[in-house]
Amino acid sequence: MGDMTATPMETLLKRFQSFKPPTLKGTENSVECESWVEDIEDLFESLDYADDRRVKLVIHQLHEVAKVWWISTQRSLEHRGTVITWDVFKTAFYQRFFPISYRKEKGAKFASLQQGQLNIEQYVAKFTNLLKFAPHIADSDEAQADHFINGLNPDVFTLVNAG
Repeated sequence: MGDMTATPMETLLKRFQSFKPPTLKGTENSVECESWVEDIEDLFESLDYADDRRVKLVIHQLHEVAKVWWISTQRSLEHRGTVITWDVFKTAFYQRFFPISYRKEKGAKFASLQQGQLNIEQYVAKFTNLLKFAPHIADSDEAQADHFINGLNPDVFTLVNAG
């Protein structure tokens, strides 16, 4: 039957760890940091973990520099009264581990994103991937929708507007 005294959090953590989630030391380059956060998010999505669980579990995947960074960041966010959601974690993460030049370059790619030769699934994937580097747009659903529609090919655009 196993140990009946395990807390729900322990059980959750054991189950999560059984999927061998990727860890991060914080010394990796931007591309590696980006794929780490994408991989961990894919795992959270497929396990259907709620926001608060993600934040509690992610700390166990951070080591060395990354762990020290998150402990102090979490402290200062809580001190300011910020509710730490998964999005808050990701925003802080991007600011710390992606240099400004990297974020600017991605932001510029987002600003000029057009569907072009991409099919709709590819366009959606690229849009979502780059959106995190455009916080001024990511904050508003309306701005996101406008930007998304503006990037669509004219034939698709007509379909969307006709709907």
